[in-house]
Amino acid sequence: MTYDTDITIRTDSGVKQETQEILDALGLDIGAAVNIFLRQVIIHHGLPFRVNLEPNADTMRAIDDALSGK
Repeated sequence: MTYDTDITIRTDSGVKQETQEILDALGLDIGAAVNIFLRQVIIHHGLPFRVNLEPNADTMRAIDDALSGK
């Protein structure tokens, strides 16, 4: 495969280090992992995993009140 463009990203140095250690154990580098991710985005037509926001405490109280008929 021929790569013909660059992507530059910024991240926390601790995140980079921990990621590199995990990917090294898998026999991958960060560039390969990013390319896997990008191909999965194409295949799934979106993120290849769920992204959720958990309800905050106020929302949970409102849900509980609604369910209990308050």
